[in-house]
Amino acid sequence: MGAPVQQETMLRKPILMPPAMIKKVDKIASEKNVSFAEVVRAAVDAFDGDLSIGDEALLEALADTMIKTTQEVIKKIDEVEKRLDETHAKLEVQ
Repeated sequence: MGAPVQQETMLRKPILMPPAMIKKVDKIASEKNVSFAEVVRAAVDAFDGDLSIGDEALLEALADTMIKTTQEVIKKIDEVEKRLDETHAKLEVQ
């Protein structure tokens, strides 16, 4: 976070969350021995979009892997479509 929480003015903001999400936040807070609000603040801080060089490299590697996998899936789908076309052609001849 920016400045330590104790030095910042705190404001109350009620939020609505589904019960499952509340249970999840409660569990995280319990495991980390912090308050519910601290878990929410940490989540907001993690969501601010500032990525480290390591995060950017990881995201780039994940994107590259996703592109490669997608290309392989498309190739396999094309192969299956070709086999289906061949099968349909054979069935039409009979």
